[in-house]
Amino acid sequence: MILDLSKTLLLATWLLFRRRPGAAAIDVTNRCNLRCRHCYWWAQDHPHQLDDDEMLQFLYYLRAHGMKAAILYGGEPAMRMGVCKAAARIFDSVLAFTNGTLPLEDLGPRGQWIVSLDGPREINDSIRGRGTFDCAVSNIAQATRPPIVHITISRLNEGSIETFVQEMLGLPIKGIGFSFFTPNRTQGQDEFLIPIEERDSIVQRLLKLRQRFGERVGFTKAIARQLLVNGTFKAWNSYEKCPVSKILKCYKSDGTTKLCTYGDDADCSRCGCAAVISFNLAFYPPNYETM
Repeated sequence: MILDLSKTLLLATWLLFRRRPGAAAIDVTNRCNLRCRHCYWWAQDHPHQLDDDEMLQFLYYLRAHGMKAAILYGGEPAMRMGVCKAAARIFDSVLAFTNGTLPLEDLGPRGQWIVSLDGPREINDSIRGRGTFDCAVSNIAQATRPPIVHITISRLNEGSIETFVQEMLGLPIKGIGFSFFTPNRTQGQDEFLIPIEERDSIVQRLLKLRQRFGERVGFTKAIARQLLVNGTFKAWNSYEKCPVSKILKCYKSDGTTKLCTYGDDADCSRCGCAAVISFNLAFYPPNYETM
């Protein structure tokens, strides 16, 4: 049996975390070279960042205390490439989220870049800034190891998902991941938010893309069930029930903790986080046929 990208990731997550050894989501920097309109990070506080030596000591500390995997965030992690490469040596597995505007240097066999884009050129650049799409596409094409592309679906790009997927699949990438915009509880973000009851139709569109283009579209029937109103969404859409909060510790750039990568004010009742979906599936022995 040959496993495709999304199923391999889910199975690997289950194998890695079924005994809950721990994983860390780390803001490795408090700097970013972009200011994307919908970015949750800019709504958070930005404490000082640990310097290189302090950050390395912190990573080793986490590994020594049972953290086998790490997810690198920012700010923009690629602004601290040395830290990213070190993390990929320290941990068994590393995912590094980037806006793709800086070169995607090789992180080695344990590291994986995930490039965040928000749609075709015109839409992406209206959100992330002029020229960001072409810059990211160029860096994807030049990457030593194929990255994964990730799109956060929002009001701003919901009409261009199909066009974006088709364009991305023409690039040397491993596949495409999807999440929905997650709001916070303290700011009005209606221009970005797709209400829960309107997600179902988009979920069906994503399943059709999976059927049309195959395994590099990282959206399976099991993932869909986690998001559908009449599926299992209500089983995990609070912090108390969130599977990620049970095994993933989140850290700011100064090494202090926060509740969630989206920040302490994330609105869990309207969560669209891809990590939560994957971790929730991974807590139970997955049925390959329905993944």
